[in-house]
This record gives sequence, C-alpha cells and structure tokens, in this order.
Amino acid sequence: MDEGHVIVIGGGLAGISAALACSDAGRKVTLVEARSHLGGRVSSVKHPRQDWQLDNCQHACFRVYDRFLQLIGRANAQQSIKLQANTNLPFALPEKKVFSALTTGRLSPPNHMMGSMLSFPFLSLRDKLAMRKAVKALSAMNNQQMWELDDTLFVDWLKQNGQTERAIDRFWAFFVLAALNINIQEASAAQACMLFKNGLFGNADAFDVGAFTSDLSDSIEPALSSTLEEAGVKIIRNSTVKSVVIENNCFTSVELKDQSLQCSDVIFATPHHITSRILENSVKNSNQPILEEMSSKIDDLCANISRIEYRSLIGIHSFYRGNRVPEDFTFAVMVDQPLIQMIFNRNSELSSPIEEGVQWVTVPVSAADEYLKMEDEEILQQLDKVLHQLWPENDNVERIEHLIVRTPKATFAPTPGSAELRPTASFLGNNIALAGCWTKTTWPSTMEGAVRSGLNAAAHILEIEWDSDNPWQQWPLRPKRGDSEWPAW
Repeated sequence: MDEGHVIVIGGGLAGISAALACSDAGRKVTLVEARSHLGGRVSSVKHPRQDWQLDNCQHACFRVYDRFLQLIGRANAQQSIKLQANTNLPFALPEKKVFSALTTGRLSPPNHMMGSMLSFPFLSLRDKLAMRKAVKALSAMNNQQMWELDDTLFVDWLKQNGQTERAIDRFWAFFVLAALNINIQEASAAQACMLFKNGLFGNADAFDVGAFTSDLSDSIEPALSSTLEEAGVKIIRNSTVKSVVIENNCFTSVELKDQSLQCSDVIFATPHHITSRILENSVKNSNQPILEEMSSKIDDLCANISRIEYRSLIGIHSFYRGNRVPEDFTFAVMVDQPLIQMIFNRNSELSSPIEEGVQWVTVPVSAADEYLKMEDEEILQQLDKVLHQLWPENDNVERIEHLIVRTPKATFAPTPGSAELRPTASFLGNNIALAGCWTKTTWPSTMEGAVRSGLNAAAHILEIEWDSDNPWQQWPLRPKRGDSEWPAW
C-alpha cells in the first residue's frame, strides 16, 4: 500500500474534480484515463473528412451550475464560457414562423419570468393560469417531500396539479427533455421537480445560459489538464483499469494492463456500467478471499446500478457556404418538433466560426434512442424542413458538409425509482469512493452533477463534512451577473 496515494479512475469532469480537490488538500494523486484526452463525455470529435474539431453534441451550462463554474474558475478557464447577462430563452414555432422568448423581469422568484410568460404565444391564457398551481406547489415543496415523489411520473404529478396537455407538451416537456435527457412521459417526478424548483423557478439568474466559445476539447480540456498538472496530479492516459486489488475490506492497488499502482485510496469516476465491470472483475480475479461484508456491498452495488438505464444523445452538425440562419440568430427551442428540438448558430456571438465563410449550425437531440438508426439523409431532411419553414429566403444557401454524432450511452435515465438505486460516494467503505453523475448527488446527468459527485468523493476520502449545496471552499465562487472576469452575451 502506498500511504496517502489517491488513485482516481476516469478523467471526466467527476474524476477531474475529485483529483484536483484531493491534490489541493495535499494528497498525492494519480488520475488514470482510458482515452488520450480528458473531459469524458464533455469532449469533441474530429470530423472524418475535414480538419475540424466538433462537439460530440451541443453542450450548454447555466449559472445555477455552481460547482461546475467553480471548477472552471479554479482552472482559470473563464474565457472558455460566455454567460448570458440576463436569462433569455428563445422559442420558435416553425409551422407558423412565430418567435418568442422567456426572460427575467423585475419580480422576485418564482415569478421572475411572469411578464414574458404572459405574452408567451404558444400557450393559451387558460394554460398559463393553470401553471400557477404547479409553480406554487413546487415552491412550497421541501427536499424530503420532493424525493418522496421518486416513484411517481412527473407527467402524472403535473396532471394532478392542474396542468393542461398543451402546457405539458409545449412548456414542461421541453425542459425535462433538454435538462434530464428523458421524455416527460417516463421521467421521475422527484428529479423533474428538483430541476424546476432549483433551476427555472429558483434564483433569478439560475437559468442564464452559458455557451462554450469553441469546441469542447479546445474550450476546457487544455485548461483542466494544465491545472491538474500544476497541482501535482500525475495523469496516465490511454490506460484501461482491469481491476483493483482488495485485501480484507481495503483497496490496496489498481491493476492496469502493464503495471500495478499501489495506493491507500481509490476513487471510481467511471460510468456505472464500467464501474460495475471493474468491480466484478476484481472479485472474480482476486487471489485471496474477500471478506463477506465487502463482497456483499459490491454485489448490492452492482445489482442496483445494473437497473439504472441509459438514454442517448445525437449531435447534428450542418455546415453552409453562407448564412443558412440569420447572422444575429443565436439559438431557439423548436416548439412541436420531436427531432429538431433546438437550433444553435455557432457562428453567432456564442462562438467563433469554424472556418472563414462557413456557417456551423448544430442541433442537440435529447432522449434520441428512437432516432439512433435513422439514416443521416432522413435526419438532414427534417432539419431542412424546419429551416425552410423559418427562413425560406435562405433556401439557396448550400450545405457543404455535415456530421451526425450518435452517443447511445450518453446519460443515465432518471426514471421513477432510480434515486434509490444511486449510491452515495461512501457506499463501499472508508478508502474507496464512488463518483459520476449517476451517484447520489440529487442532480441529473449534467456537468454540474458530475462535478458535485467528484467533490462528494473527495470529501469522503479526505474525511471532511461537506454539503454539495455549499461552495467548495478552496475554489473561487461561481460568477454573479456583471462579474468582469467572465465573458457575457
């Protein structure tokens, strides 16, 4: 055993956060990543026919991502993200070419968007008046009451609280789809209520949108990698962990293909199916009996997380010689569009052009399982149809390239009952911690959930009491509106 040595398995946001927090506290840390770059699912892919780096899917963050923005501040990567100066969430109904936006006003939460909601053209006055009951119920709910709804479908809770079908389809469903990566018909009421209570109806600035200024690997990976190295974290890339060595109830080493790393503590920061596979291999290949207590914990963990489902994402990237969408268009939610759910103009103030004279349009498709086998051409036809409805005057602009990225196991699915399956960081014992957005963070599978999970794991290993709703004290606080160190749009 290498006393004081923490090995973090997995170089996504959870692993990065855990490694950096442990190193900041004075621990010797080694981070092991299977791929050549860090970032996990927050990363880019290379276009197979062009010298372009593209996001695997369009990502965005929000000002309510407190711990994620703390991580960005700790890495001095503020210039990689632009945050809205005020919340502005544009919507469009392509069929009628109608645009509108939800914006913050002068009223206090949860009524800070009431002014724009009253003029929101996609809902009737009856729809809007009925929404007041659900918002009131959300605001009055405490955390215990919220998580007692985990076995309930959110759509059923909405109907019980007077919501109309149109409000469910055109308002509630979009935010569930985009933030939880699941269709509203199968989402847990607990996780969805957490989303709306803490996000859209939380602090007035909670839903200020943050956009990355370039592709994901270029935006944050270099800053995070250099920050880890400056903090003294040893990074081992292109190495897959086969198993861990368990002696009695302790994890004493991590086994790679070509070496064994001695340690005193291990943090698993891998997707849940990979965590399960490594642990099962560890038990199967152990050279000595594993104590029944530890064996039972591993069995229970693997049984639980095998029941946590995944949902997929698709990233549609389309490139034009000229402006297929207006230059000043940034992004908008597409109302009544199951496939073309949102459209982003990456040539707007959100980002930099990928190449001079080429407009980059992206579409994130959430809960995309039913579209995974759809041919590229059919997907592009659906995009062309929506673009024609909104901007027919630009139909003659030529598409010169495209790329459609499919990620089958993109996020865990917050279905009813899933909260009870998510383990705490300390589930397996004293010298091992579990991280990853699938662990018990109360957050869905987001960048924020991943960072919180990593900090939960670090707190367990460092034996400190910490509530993830409080700032990680060693790191800069997340930016408030008007913070001059952070770019705004």
